[in-house]
Amino acid sequence: MPKLAFIGSGRMAGAMVQGLLRSGACAPADLTVIGGNDSTAADLSKATGVRVATTPTELLVGADAVVLACKPQQFADLDKSYASLAQGKLVLSILAGTRLATIGAFFSSARNVARAMPNTPGAVGQGISARCSAAPLAVADAQIVDAILSGLGPVIELPETMFDAVTAVSGSGPGFFFEYVAAYEEAAVALGFTPEQAKLLVRQTFSGSLVLLAATGETPENLRNQVTSPGGTTKAGLDAMAAANFRQVVASALIAAKARGEELGKAK
Repeated sequence: MPKLAFIGSGRMAGAMVQGLLRSGACAPADLTVIGGNDSTAADLSKATGVRVATTPTELLVGADAVVLACKPQQFADLDKSYASLAQGKLVLSILAGTRLATIGAFFSSARNVARAMPNTPGAVGQGISARCSAAPLAVADAQIVDAILSGLGPVIELPETMFDAVTAVSGSGPGFFFEYVAAYEEAAVALGFTPEQAKLLVRQTFSGSLVLLAATGETPENLRNQVTSPGGTTKAGLDAMAAANFRQVVASALIAAKARGEELGKAK
């Protein structure tokens, strides 16, 4: 089992730790975390039994790989001793917008540097992650990266040139989906349902529709057409969405998120 060191102990780090333990890829003794000036590391340790380090040396001595899971804005202020302590180790970063070249410049003596873009549904094992690396991953290193990420859900390999796009589509995607659910529930309440009724109706409709989509293998358009009768209620609603340029609104959200990722990458 690899010994893994997590720089950061927030939600995504916690989700990866939980996934590693759930899959059996690591035992609690194989995982060490370090947090900031809050209780997240202690809370994670209490929940899972993983070790908590208080210094970079304590964190990295004996580790096979390092997971960079702090907030992106904290990277610039990262203790410089991490760079030398990571000599010969694999480094996996989940920092949005932070390029392999930037991570590699800091961890210049690491044996390889990889990036991943997971998303928040990984907390319940239903996420998806993309990964890339500065150099092709050795078999053992690919196994470590995939063990870390597969506990969150499926893993796909993409070139780094696609990472701003994947950040927009799947990294930011849950936020866009939750906003749509919130808007849908708000509109349902405006139609006269109680908040609890709206919650049940909307969420079951959405989750059931996703299950149907997966089970049938149909395209979304085909399933949409199956529930749309000429002159019917669904058609009236779809016409209203088209009049409001719904698909353009969705495209605009992804374009804006991708552009922001590009800006963050250039700023580093």
